[in-house]
Amino acid sequence: MRQGKRSFSTWALVLTVAIGAVGCRVFDPSLVEPLDASGVDAPTQDAPSADRPNMSGLRKVPPRPTSNDGPDIEATTYVLRDVVLNQDADRWRDIGLDLDDLFTRPPVPEVECMPPNESADPELDGNEGVDNAFGNRLFPIVRLARPDIERNSRINQAAGLGAILLHVTRWNGERNDPRVTVVLSQSAAGTSADPASVRFEGTDLVNVSDGAPAPPPAWDGTDHWWARDDTFFMRMEARPLIRDDNAYVSNGTVVMRLPDRVEILFFEGRTHGVRVRLTDAYAFGVLSDDLSEMHPATVAGRWSIIDLLDTGDNIGLCSGTSERRLVETQLDTIADVRSVPGTGGVGVTCDAISLGVQFSGKRARWAGLGPSLPLPNPCE
Repeated sequence: MRQGKRSFSTWALVLTVAIGAVGCRVFDPSLVEPLDASGVDAPTQDAPSADRPNMSGLRKVPPRPTSNDGPDIEATTYVLRDVVLNQDADRWRDIGLDLDDLFTRPPVPEVECMPPNESADPELDGNEGVDNAFGNRLFPIVRLARPDIERNSRINQAAGLGAILLHVTRWNGERNDPRVTVVLSQSAAGTSADPASVRFEGTDLVNVSDGAPAPPPAWDGTDHWWARDDTFFMRMEARPLIRDDNAYVSNGTVVMRLPDRVEILFFEGRTHGVRVRLTDAYAFGVLSDDLSEMHPATVAGRWSIIDLLDTGDNIGLCSGTSERRLVETQLDTIADVRSVPGTGGVGVTCDAISLGVQFSGKRARWAGLGPSLPLPNPCE
């Protein structure tokens, strides 16, 4: 049993690094909307769709405001860092959302589904029904193997590598706006330098003058950031892969829905990585009074066991090995939700893990697209 836990920790460790450095490569045509000549999303007359209702006493995203929209400000970018992976001391209980419209708690837990391992106890919810098996069950195993993983991920983000970018357009600049457009990407690089003074050499950002590494971000709101070009269809800036043109701002919280199972690529160095596909997922962040910061910013959703296993080769957990079989056994005890909302019921088996992670964000300047590394496969 101890050996199995070590194998799972090694595998889960790389999955957890996923929250720190990113890229993606799936195109959903329904998310594309033409840009006008200024590069700002062209307005549309379509009415916003109804949002998921708030269930009484359960943690949901804030509802869409009913106020009228106003004149839009220029495009605004926020860059997210300081990922919260270590959610001990019961912090996991307040990170994420209620995903299954249930409050699973003793003495008789009401659940959407049961773990594939029939002897495993169902995962209990956090406060207000928060579903976050990642924070409660998965990361503690990872931390036993690598206690510095959160620290190292934060160092990379602070240096400008793999930070999450939220690019907001069609926003009135107020704390309530019933419809905005948000593009989610990840940084290829960020710097405090004038963008005209730097260039990419391969995937590294360097000074034009001497080829030395470009200065890191200052995190003072004036840094310039390049998004990974593989997070855009055919590497065209007008065609982002992760985009919600029906997002909104509610009482100072920016809310976007992520496309189901869009592929997000996470890297651990140049030799290993992981492909993440979430369903029923949101990204949302609370703005400061002066709109210069976003804290906290949260990503929450469902991560299918099949999608977890599908990326095993990318992290060196090769198909057909004993280590791979041990991982499958461990996942069968952790699964707590269905990957497709509304498909649970009595006797139905869970096929996904709930996830909630947080970041802190700072206002930034969009600099365009930068080069991206392909997802490695050490099993080939």
